[in-house]
Amino acid sequence: MKKIFFILILAFAVLEAKSCMTDIYFGNGVWNTKKEAISGAIALRKFMLKKATTRLDAQKEGTNFVFKYAYNPSYGTREDLIETFWQLKESGQIGEGYFNAVYAALTWEEATKLYNKLSDVVRNYKSDAATMFTLYQQSSFSQKHNVLLVAHSQGNLFGNKMYTLMSAAQKKKFRMVSVATPADHVAGDGPHITLYGDFVIRPIPNSLPANTNGGGHTFVGAYLGDIDVQIKLSNYIKGAYDNLMQTTSCTTYWALYMHIYADGIMKVYGSPTNTYASELIAEVPMHTYPSKKIIVEDDDGTGTTHTIILCDGDYVPWGLSDLVEYPANYTGEYLRWLPGDIYNKTTVESRKGISLTMLSENLSTCIDIRHDGLLYDVAIGAFE
Repeated sequence: MKKIFFILILAFAVLEAKSCMTDIYFGNGVWNTKKEAISGAIALRKFMLKKATTRLDAQKEGTNFVFKYAYNPSYGTREDLIETFWQLKESGQIGEGYFNAVYAALTWEEATKLYNKLSDVVRNYKSDAATMFTLYQQSSFSQKHNVLLVAHSQGNLFGNKMYTLMSAAQKKKFRMVSVATPADHVAGDGPHITLYGDFVIRPIPNSLPANTNGGGHTFVGAYLGDIDVQIKLSNYIKGAYDNLMQTTSCTTYWALYMHIYADGIMKVYGSPTNTYASELIAEVPMHTYPSKKIIVEDDDGTGTTHTIILCDGDYVPWGLSDLVEYPANYTGEYLRWLPGDIYNKTTVESRKGISLTMLSENLSTCIDIRHDGLLYDVAIGAFE
C-alpha cells in the first residue's frame, strides 16, 4: 500500500533535545513492596553519589542523569517464585519438565483441590511486563533519554524481557548492570555481580556464575554492604553511564518535524541546522484503521449506486481541516499542522488535546491524530 504521510512542523527555533539525559532505573527483585523498591532506588542513588569508589558527579544530577525505579510487583512468596521460574522457562533457560516439577512442588498442598495458580501468575506477569515497557517508552525513550537499568534478582528477568521488546534504536540507548541475577545472560551483554555466598541464586540452573566474594542476597544489605561489591558495582555503573554518554549524540536541533505514515507510525526527525530534518530521534505509534465502505442506491429510480466512505465518528478528508493547511511550497507530500509553528514550551502546552481524524488521500485508511500521550511527551520533552 502506498504510504500516505504529512508533516507536523513543531518548531523553527533553536532548541535543546534532552538526548544527553540518562534515566538510571533500579529494578527490584521478588517479595518487594513498592515502598521497598523505592528504598532500593534511593539506596542506589546515595551509593553512586556519596559512597561509591567510582561515583557519578552529583552536580550533574537533574541535567545529565536522574534516578528512577521500575517496579516489579510482588504477589506473594509462592506466586513470585512461580513467576520467576516461568520467566526462566520463557527465555529458554530451563525446560518444560523442570518448570513443571518446580510448579508441582510449590502447589502440591492444593493438588487435591485442583488448585491452579499458573494462569493468574502468567496473566499478572504479562500485564506487569507491558506496564514496565510502557514506563520505559513514555518516561524515557519518547523523551530521547537513555536508559541505564541496575537490576537485582528477578528484576534482571524483567530487564532481559524489556530488551526483547525494544527497537534497534532503543537498544542503542539502553545499558544494563545485573546484580544477583538468576538469568543466564545480561541484556546487551552487560556486566553482572553474583556473590559466592548468594545461595538464593547459585542453585538456579544455568544462571550466570558467582564472581565476587561475600554472602547473602539482599540488594542493600549484601550487595551494597560489601567493599568488593562496592568497587565492582560502582565501576560497572559508571562505565555503563559513560558508554551511553559517549555513544549518544547530544544534538541541538534547529527544528523538529513529525511525519505520520499510514501504517500508524509517527517518525520524529530533528534538523541540527537550517536544513530539512534528517536525524530520526523518536518513533510514536498512531491509531489507524481501515475506512468503512457502504454501497447505497440512489433514490432516483434508475438503480444506480454510489459508495460512501466512513471513519468512526467525525472525520475530515485529506487536507480539508481547519487544523491543517497546504504550505506555500506544497509538493503533494505533506500538510502543516495548525495553529502555526511552535517556538516554545508554552505553545506546546497550549496545543495539548488537539485532535482530529483524517481520511487518507487514497480513501483506504482512517488516521486518528492526537496531540497527547506519546506525541505530547516527545514535543514537550524537546523544550525541557
